[in-house]
Amino acid sequence: MAEEPIGRVTHFWPKAGAASLELSQPLKLGDRVRIRGHGHDFVQSVTSLQVQREPRRIVTPGQEVAIRVTMPVHEDDEVLRIVEEEPLARTAGVRDDRTIR
Repeated sequence: MAEEPIGRVTHFWPKAGAASLELSQPLKLGDRVRIRGHGHDFVQSVTSLQVQREPRRIVTPGQEVAIRVTMPVHEDDEVLRIVEEEPLARTAGVRDDRTIR
């Protein structure tokens, strides 16, 4: 499981459970993100994306976006996307059940 930095938190609304992000990479619904900051470090799926209170499925860098967060966050917390690594392709003709003698 690899991670790539995609932005930072610019504001947190505790009553709404939402955070505003400044993005450097695209983000879409369903992406898994890690939010890391002073005193906390957690992983969550992106379940809500909004730009100027309008729901979006994909957002691009340069847009100020709001997401729902599962835990409190702080300004300047780092946001990373979790990138699932692809499984290694099987090589034709190689059996997985070989034993080493």
